[in-house]
Amino acid sequence: MADERQEVRRIIAEVARAIDRRLAVEVRELPVGERVQLVLTRGIHHTQTEFPVASILSADESPMLRNELRLRVKRTTDTMLFKPMPDHRLTDVKPVPPPGGLSTFRSSRGRGGR
Repeated sequence: MADERQEVRRIIAEVARAIDRRLAVEVRELPVGERVQLVLTRGIHHTQTEFPVASILSADESPMLRNELRLRVKRTTDTMLFKPMPDHRLTDVKPVPPPGGLSTFRSSRGRGGR
C-alpha cells in the first residue's frame, strides 16, 4: 500500500513537472474509496481535482493513458490560470473625420493623373 502511494505521488509529480515547472502539487488521500485529491498551486492561484488511484497507476504503463492524465491535469491548471479578456469596447468614443476632410477612399482626380 505504501509503495502504491509513493508510485502515485511520483507519477503525478512527473506529469505536473512536464506541464509547468512552477506548478506545485500536493497529493491527498481521500477516505472515500481509492481516490486521491490533487491540490495544484502556482503563485497565488489554487485549485483542486480528484483522480482514481487506478487511473494514475495505469498511466505509468501506457503512453496514451499518461497523455490523458497529463491533459486532465493541464486542463485543470489552464482553468485555474485563465484570465478573461478585458472589454475593450468604449461607449464614449466618437468617430473622427479623416485627415484633410476627404471622406472617400479614392482620389477625386481619377486614375493615373496624366
